[in-house]
Amino acid sequence: MGDYKKHLDIAREKLRSIREAFKEKRFTVVGDLGIKVVEQLIEADAARTNQHFGDHKSRHDYANANFPEEINHAMRRIWFAYGDLGYDGINGKRAEQVMKNLKEVIKFFEERFGEKIG
Repeated sequence: MGDYKKHLDIAREKLRSIREAFKEKRFTVVGDLGIKVVEQLIEADAARTNQHFGDHKSRHDYANANFPEEINHAMRRIWFAYGDLGYDGINGKRAEQVMKNLKEVIKFFEERFGEKIG
């Protein structure tokens, strides 16, 4: 699936769902979807140059090579929160950090893509 628009649409759908999950205090879902939103945004960016990745390492390598350190840092915080939220879904503070970092990531990609994501 190397289609920019398709990846962006998937990211938007997952972004709507993560916001609902956070509001409803379904924090393990926040952990899951936070990673998925980030992955779809990376794939959307890569698709603009006809690239596609099938594994996490390739996405991480691409992100490290193509995005500023502060965005990579925000994405890593989302990825690392997944373990905490996956095993301890009652951690609303950790889910809040995911949402905060995701906001920073979304802002970056909106500027990069020149369009609203969510």
